Amino acid sequence: MQKNKFPDEIPVFPLANAIFFPNTVLPLNIFEPRYKKMTEDALASNKMIGMIQTRQFGPKNGLFSIGCLGKIDAYSKTPDGRYLINLKGVVRFRVLDEINIELPYRKFRVSYDEFFNDLEEIKFDEKNDILHLLDKTKKLFKIHGLSTDWKTVEKIGFDQLINSLSMICPFSVGEKQSLLEAKSLKDRNILINQIINFYITSNNISSNGKLH
Repeated sequence: MQKNKFPDEIPVFPLANAIFFPNTVLPLNIFEPRYKKMTEDALASNKMIGMIQTRQFGPKNGLFSIGCLGKIDAYSKTPDGRYLINLKGVVRFRVLDEINIELPYRKFRVSYDEFFNDLEEIKFDEKNDILHLLDKTKKLFKIHGLSTDWKTVEKIGFDQLINSLSMICPFSVGEKQSLLEAKSLKDRNILINQIINFYITSNNISSNGKLH
């Protein structure tokens, strides 16, 4: 998508601890009336919806300042009126201000100027880095008693892997937001490795009383 095709005003779906990244897919079950209306309006126009995390403390609007624009690339409506949608991450945005509208959902004026590098194709050739990151993430999932389809995860490119792991790993709201706000994909790779290392090291200390 061309840079000048991004909408300056977007509907925003605010959720706590729900975050996604460019070139990832977020499945959503839309059942609240206000967000069903938002989905219907998006489907009738450009299919664009912004996702952003809520936070307990901070600005008056209760949201972080950076989120990700998504485009609905698949949807269905259930017999009971819910929408099941897949939102494909496109580019990050910064919230500028909220638009006062007579609608049940919220709309914001946003800027993408800082994040056009999200649209660039970045290749990682370090196979050892990929294997190392996967190995550490498997340890993290084991610590938390979690599971996923690792065969599918191992097939995706390293750029998508970093973004996908940033979404699905059991990180805090603040940690996920820091990953989203990382300046570049390479910076995000460094940060996610640091976070995972911290969890693994902390678990080793708490389990054995000493650092391994």
